[in-house]
Amino acid sequence: MPDENAKRQDIEQAVNALRSLSPIQVEVLTDIIAKFAEEQISEHIRNDFLDEDAFEYFSTRLAAHHASSGVALKKENFEHILEQSFKRTGHDAKRTDSMVHRGADLEVDARFFSLKTEAAKGLNPKSITISKLMEARWIRDLNGPEDAPEQVKERILSHLQEYERIFMLRSYGNEERVRYDLREIPKDVLAAVANLEAKDFGKITKAGGTSAEVRLNGRKAFRLVLDGSRENHNLRLRYGTMPAACVVGARPSRLDR
Repeated sequence: MPDENAKRQDIEQAVNALRSLSPIQVEVLTDIIAKFAEEQISEHIRNDFLDEDAFEYFSTRLAAHHASSGVALKKENFEHILEQSFKRTGHDAKRTDSMVHRGADLEVDARFFSLKTEAAKGLNPKSITISKLMEARWIRDLNGPEDAPEQVKERILSHLQEYERIFMLRSYGNEERVRYDLREIPKDVLAAVANLEAKDFGKITKAGGTSAEVRLNGRKAFRLVLDGSRENHNLRLRYGTMPAACVVGARPSRLDR
């Protein structure tokens, strides 16, 4: 079988590479390899973003990260692993800092995606917080709630046009077990900010911000927070959880053992 032959060749190459390493390097790699023998659970729920092969590579890279670290994956590492997952399966993928598509983090086959991460102790699996949807220095220029609806509609809807989809990698668990969920945040839900009116916003705070509850089809969808503090000037959103694209569970290494 071609796959089995390819596997044998990979093993032979790995063994040859190990012979050129120092004893300490071999020890570290052996510990990492041993981590893969421990129980790891992954569930590929949807294949309209990552196909089966890309998902397996993505989840394996997450496990590899926790083979030597007890810290949740950072956003930059998340972007890199996704980029490599798509490249490995034949896609043209690259991380982007495009001035044309300002909100995009990853370009795959000329399609643009926004990527977010969320990790904290005691993270609630049933709710999501986007701590920074976009930079928004215009918040400090709001004189009152009556100024907010027009600015929110114009700025956020324009921002959402910069990419096709939004995905968030969420990490929660403890030192014994870590879980990752890759979830899509529907743009049509976020676009409901267009329905906000002045009466929906609270008074401008001392920090220069305000907030509003966004409703969709008569039900609460999320809370939009305009953070006007000098250090931030950004938009935050808090709402209930969205359908997962995949779930990955692994046992992290503790750095103190």
